[in-house]
Parts: sequence; structure tokens; C-alpha cells
Amino acid sequence: MQGLSRHLSTVALGPLLLLGGTAVHAQEGFGDIIVTAQKRETLLEKTPMTINVVSGDQLGELGVVEIKGLAANVPGLSLHESPGGLSGVSIRGVGTSAGSQVFEQSVGLFVDGVYHPRARQYRDSLFDIARVEVIKGSQGVLFGKNTSVGAVSVVTRDPGTRTGGHVQGQVEANYGKWSLEGGLDIVATDTLSFRVAGLYESDPGYIRNLALDRKEPSGDRHVLRAVAVWEPADGLRVRAKVQTSRMSMSGTSFEFLGNQNVAGLQALGVLDGGLTNYTKYENNGAGDYQKSWDPSLEISYEFDSGYSITSISGYSGFNFQNSFDSDSTPQPFLMSTFNEDFDQFTQEIRLASPTGRTLEFIVGGFYLHSTVKYDYISNYNGFPVLGGLYGKTSQKFDQTENAFAGFGQLTWHMADNLQLNLGGRFSTDTKDADYEKSLLDDNGYPNNLVSILTVGSGTSKKITDDTFDFSATLSYNPTESSTLYASVGQGNKGSGFVNQSALALPFPDPFLIPVEKVTTFEAGFKGRFLDGRGYVSIAAYHLDIKDYQDSFYNAEARAFQVRSLDAKSTGVEAEARFQLADWLSAYGNLAFNPTAELDNGERMQRSPRFTSTLGARFNADLDQEFNVGGFVQWVHSDAMLHQPASAPGDNWSLPSDLLSARLQVTHIPSDFSVYVTGSNLTKNVYRTFVFGSPIGMGMVGALNEPRMITIGVRKNF
Repeated sequence: MQGLSRHLSTVALGPLLLLGGTAVHAQEGFGDIIVTAQKRETLLEKTPMTINVVSGDQLGELGVVEIKGLAANVPGLSLHESPGGLSGVSIRGVGTSAGSQVFEQSVGLFVDGVYHPRARQYRDSLFDIARVEVIKGSQGVLFGKNTSVGAVSVVTRDPGTRTGGHVQGQVEANYGKWSLEGGLDIVATDTLSFRVAGLYESDPGYIRNLALDRKEPSGDRHVLRAVAVWEPADGLRVRAKVQTSRMSMSGTSFEFLGNQNVAGLQALGVLDGGLTNYTKYENNGAGDYQKSWDPSLEISYEFDSGYSITSISGYSGFNFQNSFDSDSTPQPFLMSTFNEDFDQFTQEIRLASPTGRTLEFIVGGFYLHSTVKYDYISNYNGFPVLGGLYGKTSQKFDQTENAFAGFGQLTWHMADNLQLNLGGRFSTDTKDADYEKSLLDDNGYPNNLVSILTVGSGTSKKITDDTFDFSATLSYNPTESSTLYASVGQGNKGSGFVNQSALALPFPDPFLIPVEKVTTFEAGFKGRFLDGRGYVSIAAYHLDIKDYQDSFYNAEARAFQVRSLDAKSTGVEAEARFQLADWLSAYGNLAFNPTAELDNGERMQRSPRFTSTLGARFNADLDQEFNVGGFVQWVHSDAMLHQPASAPGDNWSLPSDLLSARLQVTHIPSDFSVYVTGSNLTKNVYRTFVFGSPIGMGMVGALNEPRMITIGVRKNF
């Protein structure tokens, strides 16, 4: 009761206590924050929905290089990473688990307006970003299917207005992680400009693998992006982008955690019994590799009448290979390998009416074609169940998808300060899937149960989803810089196939999971006050979910399980900031989610009841030569489940509190900076993912990063 009272008190006092924000440079004043969540440029405080905006500069200061780092700055957003390197993303307690590798996400990812449906694409680097918009609630009308609970929109940087750029290098003092990045703007003519940016990062790892005498996960990544903007005539704008990235890592962050069968683990070579943090014993050479390619082309033209037409063409492709020592011991019991090739082309075109009229509209169409080729390989070598298992099996899954959609949104300005917004989207989505399970090698045991139970035949299924998404929002502007709104919207997540079956089954059961449908009810208030120095946003929501696509690992059954259940989620979120002085600002956010549960009464995965962030930013000129800036930030999360309560074992992570800070000194005449950033300064340790060991020896999981102290320099030119 005491914890509940504390949470309720914080919710009630949130707008007064959380005087802060996460969207702009506080030290430069709270200028206008422009968002594009409604496919138009609108002011954040005038957009009637919950949108959390994180600037690219802030991402850089926090050292965030993947989307999972956003969770500390966005209330109600949770992310985790599975042993297969898949990201599970939740908004308001609802999201897609990484238990089934070929499921798409309930939280859609968009990069420069191009849809990225695969879980692995959340692993791409957040580098040279203008901003990230996290848009809450069902977003099926303007963003499309598979945004049933929200969308994450990443906007990369455009070329600057002058020729110039930056170089930056940094090194982590405790573990030796280092990176080098740079960006160059070239203004070729009055109508043509370019930006080229690159990042290289080397990570020696922070977990000691005593069996291999090395640190894990270790490796490197690079990202290279080129953007060209051409404006040859009034109203015409062409933006072309090409990005390539590669990540290669040896080892993983997964290890045996506490409360284990200590004696049993020691007998298998886990000499510490699984009781020592950031220490593991594996010798099967796990690793992770991914290469991505993302070109896109956006063409927009605004007619003299004020009408505008926009075309966005995008290709998104990647391949990855991930290997995981599934028994997590030095023994060669079970090695799992995940391989995926993905290719997708999308085309969107939309027509928008002029703004400032009584009736405004956006109409458009969308096309998607994609192919997925997934191969899940299991290599059993004395796996200690059923008398010992031997053999190498393959579970291949191929899918081709074609989708078409038409959408429209109408805004009726009923009065100067009263608006009604109505929208709808009809989609037809056809998926054609093939599954095949086969024995690749009996490992010298032809009569072993793996050989007997593995059936070398397949199954196929074709499914077409015809869905309709809708939204309705009534908003009122009490002042020119505030909005009061109420909304209802419905979003769908397409039906999905299961790409793996239990050992004793020839085919996945079930193979097809039906469409997930989410209806979001939301009411909120947001606005800027005190001459723009303060901003507050607060929203209450309820999500009604039909056929939630749930998947998880059941250690007792030693298999991934998939199910479709109804669910619900109810809560409150708040975000605020305040400019305390010209050189000092405070910011914060909170999310209180008391109800996020399946219809069977289980608490949903990755849904802490309460999270909060509090921080302060400062920036001051000491004199004409030097400037000092930085921040201090505290992030809290309540405990959360990483597998359902029905899965055996201790699947919880305990409450966590992370403290980070940054101090930067800039020589103003040369625009040269030196900075020190510290994360997890109090050395808090908690589980970022956990599941029951396949060999029945307790829990396997990953821990958060230990304390990191990063020293860097930056030169702008």
C-alpha cells in the first residue's frame, strides 16, 4: 500500500513536480517544436495526441546508438533484446515479444517515412538524427497496419544551410569502448545541398567469459549515410537518402543469473554457479552479425493553390546471422543459429489540402511488397533430456507479402478553437508462407529421438487480411498554445505465422495467429505557459486489445509457445519541462500503468507499473572564451515480467534506478568541446531480459550495462 500511495501521489503532483522535458536544447530556450505525426508540420502543443519527442542532440549527449536507449526518455516505452538479437518493443504495456522471430511489431518503426517492420531493424543505429517522435495510441489511419499501439518515427538530418560539419571521438574509460563519427554539409548551389555522415564504433565488451578467456559481447559497427536535397523550383522538393550499416559482434550478454542449482552448474563447468554478475562460462562461440541497406526517395510539390502532393519510395533490406549457446554452459549441449534475409519495397503517395480552411484533408494510397527467408538451426550434442539428444535440425520459413491501402483524414474547424478530426484506412494484406522442418545431420546417432521426431516435410498457408482502421479526435484550444482533447482510434496488427515448432512436432502448432486489433481511448491536455518557458502534457488512456499476439519461452516445455488472447491496459502519462533561468532547465516524465493484463489475469510482459525520469540541464557562458554545459538525470523503473507468469521460473527484473550525468566545456572561438559523460553512476544492476534455462538449471538472462565513463572531444567547423 505504501508503494501504491507513492505512485498515486506522484501521478497527482506530476504536472507540478515534473518541470522538465526531453525534446529540445533547454539551454537554448524552448523554441517551437515541430512534429510530423499527422503527416503535416504542426506544433507539438497543438497536436491532439500523445507524442514524446527526443532531439538528435540529446540522443548524442546520452550516448544512445540504438532505439532501445530511448526508453529512459519516453514514459511508457519499454524495450528488451532476446538471445536471438530481436527487439521487443512495448508502449503502454503492450507490444510484441521476441519469442516468435517472424512476427511483426505492434509498435511500427518508420525511418524518414519508410516502414521498417522487422524486429531486427530496431537494432539499426540511431546516428545523425534530427529527432525521434514516439507517437502513442492506435495509429492505423496515417501510419498504417502494424501500429496498433503506437509508432516510432525516426527523422534523419537534412543538409545544413552552409558548408561545414563536425568530427567527434570518444572512449569509455572502464572498458575501452570507443567511437569516431563525422558529418559534412556541402551547399553546392542555391538549390542543391548534400550531407554525408559516418560512424564507426568498437566495443571490446564488459562481460568476462572465463571459458574462452575473453570479454563479450565484443565487436564493431559502422554506419554511412548520404542525403541530397534538391529544390529546383518553387514548391518542389526532392530528398534522396542512401544508408548502409553493418554490425558484427562476438559473444552475447546472456549468462546464468542468481537463484540457480549451484552444484549442478558447477558440475557442468559454470564454476561460479551462476552467482557472479557479468561473468559467464561458454565455449561455443556465439555471435551476431547484421548488414542493412536503406535507400529512400521523397518528392513533394506544393501547388500555387496551397494543395500539396507527396511521394515516398523506400527500399529496406537486411540480412543477419545470430548464434546463441542455448545451454549457457561450457558443454556443447545445444547451439541455436538464427538466419534471416529480408527485402521490402514500399510506395506511399498522398494529397493534402491547404491549411487554414474550415475543412482540411489528407488522402493517399500505400503499397508494400516484401519477402522474408528465415532459417532456425538447432544443433543438439548430448542435450540432457529424454536420455540425451543428438542431431542438427533446420526449420525454414519463407514468406511473401503484398499489401495495398487507401486512407483519408478530415479536419473540421468547427470554431477558431474547436476541431473535429476523423480518419479511416482500408487495407488488404496477403501473406503466402511456407514452412519446412528437416534433419540436416544425425551427428552419428541415427536412432536418436531428434532423428525420429524430426519429419522432413512442410506446410504452406496463404492468408488475406482485409482490415479497417479509424480515428476520431475532438480537440479544444483554451489558449493559443494549449490543447485539450479526447480521442478514440482502432489499429490492427496483421495476422502472423509461427516459424518454429516444438521438438516432437513436425509443424508449428498453431501455424497462423489471427489479426490483433486494438482500440485506444485517450483524453489529454498539453500546453506551453509562462511565455513559453514551461510545457506540460498529461494523458489518460485505456487500450482494449482483441487477439493479442503473445509469444514466450516455456522452460518446462523446452519450447517457444504462441497464443492469442484478449487483453487491456489502462494508465496515465505525464511529461513536462521548465526553464528555471537562462542557463538552467528542469525536465521529467512519468508513466503509471496499474492495469496491463491478459484476460486470464496475468500481468503482461515488459510492463512496469511505474516509471519516471527527472533531470536538469545547464548551459552557461563563463566568459567570451568558454562555455560550460551538461545534465544530471535519474531514471526509475518498477519491477517487470520478461516472460508471462504462466512460464516457470523467476521471470522478474527488480526495480531499477539509473543515474547519469554529463559535463562539457567548449572553447567558443574555435567551437571545440571536451566532455565527460557518466552512465549508471551508482552501479545499479538489474535484468534486461530473463528466461528459464532449457537444461533446467535456473534462469538465464542479460544484465544492464555497468557504470560507464566516456571521455570525448568534438570539433565543429
